[in-house]
Amino acid sequence: MNALAFELEYEANLVALWEDINSGAYGPARSIAFIVDKPVKREIFAADFRDRVVHHLIVSKLNPLFERELIFDTYACRVGKGAHMGIRRVERFMRRCSQNYTRDCFVLKLDIAGFFMSIDRGILYRRLEAFIREKYGAPDGELVLGLCRKVVFCDPARNCVVKGRRGDWDGLPAGFTRDPAAACPSATSRVRCSPTST
Repeated sequence: MNALAFELEYEANLVALWEDINSGAYGPARSIAFIVDKPVKREIFAADFRDRVVHHLIVSKLNPLFERELIFDTYACRVGKGAHMGIRRVERFMRRCSQNYTRDCFVLKLDIAGFFMSIDRGILYRRLEAFIREKYGAPDGELVLGLCRKVVFCDPARNCVVKGRRGDWDGLPAGFTRDPAAACPSATSRVRCSPTST
């Protein structure tokens, strides 16, 4: 379901989602798989809007705990931080390192290809579960753990709608799906995959 469809009946959809979450019936829906070329070629799996609401619910409950653990120089998706602050901080470090741009200094820019798709979900969940059990004291802890488990173990490559041409996947770095047929066995220009249970 996209945002517009969800918002047309947002009260009813929120109540239905709340009921599914509380009854344990909630499960991630199909994602949409597509390719972007900028800044580098990447395979994107966009979560269904209903699932994004659940992601925001999880973040709203756990983010204050994560904030206490993160180092200062972590900028992505943090209130009061972001790209502009990160750029200003890098400029300050470069100015200090280069003695106000009077000597050379070096910056390492890197991107680990396929990082998120190659994370061991079992290790991730075990660490997240231990963190939640230790740090999260609210009475809905088991509910939050259940949602986290469903999100972590959801494999978007096995439960997706592929948008684009098969050729769009050509030239992806190693470790990516490479072919929409690998993610969805009956690939056409728009493919529907059977949902998998988690």
